[in-house]
Amino acid sequence: MADLSCTIAGIPSPNPFWVASAPPSDKYYNVERAFKAGWGGVVWKTLGIDPPIVNVTSRYGSVELNGQKMMGLNNNELISDRPLDVNLA
Repeated sequence: MADLSCTIAGIPSPNPFWVASAPPSDKYYNVERAFKAGWGGVVWKTLGIDPPIVNVTSRYGSVELNGQKMMGLNNNELISDRPLDVNLA
């Protein structure tokens, strides 16, 4: 098998395939499963020390420009709604 090891932003990784910051990286259980499955790294959901519990119903909102509908999408889910001890447990 080919050696895919690399360094990304100074972080050594067994391969360049990382799980993005998204629901699959929102808690320790999922992150642990990703590493066991062979992913090279994980970009954890943004963590806060004591984040307010905010559940944005629509995770994505459309962006309009000069009357054009659906010019792009905006991700509204910016931080984990779980306390730090829950995220890391």
